[in-house]
Amino acid sequence: MPEDPGQLVEAITTAVREGDDHRIDLLLDRFKNVADLPDLIRLRRRLRGVTRW
Repeated sequence: MPEDPGQLVEAITTAVREGDDHRIDLLLDRFKNVADLPDLIRLRRRLRGVTRW
């Protein structure tokens, strides 16, 4: 599992795209421990892009 918030954003985005609820849960649990506000904003932007596909 990635430790870098940027890598976690990408991994979460991929898991959402694939519909892997278990992996999303694990990744978000890790993300909440390492991310700061800019990372959260980046995740939000990436997830909004995923829903447009």
